[in-house]
Amino acid sequence: MNHVEVSLEFYFKGECHKPSAIVPLDQCMRDEDPMSQMYRILAAENGIGSYSHEFDIMIMEPLHFSNPTGLASNFVHNGEFDLEGFRAVWLEDRILQILQPIASTYLGIKDLDSQPDIKAALMAAYQAG
Repeated sequence: MNHVEVSLEFYFKGECHKPSAIVPLDQCMRDEDPMSQMYRILAAENGIGSYSHEFDIMIMEPLHFSNPTGLASNFVHNGEFDLEGFRAVWLEDRILQILQPIASTYLGIKDLDSQPDIKAALMAAYQAG
């Protein structure tokens, strides 16, 4: 699983709020707007309604990222998250999870990484379909 801790700090009605949450990135990547999904999860985990003035103020602040797990470990640096880089690797990983059993069953290839040409051909066929 791919997770990251998100947090931020904002002021609402003169009070400082510092919500944080562990966000399941696999869930966010399935959303059309993963960053908005992260804000919604952060709000929900901290009792902030997504149709509130508090939420409207919260989403104006940048997220801080820490404690990544899984593939995300390579995409969090100095509190910032390379969403586009992660998404590209995440999508490739998802495709390979589908293709590896096919390669194993029909081609006898136990590890597609050991056959880069076949891996590339299967990836291209999958993406073209």
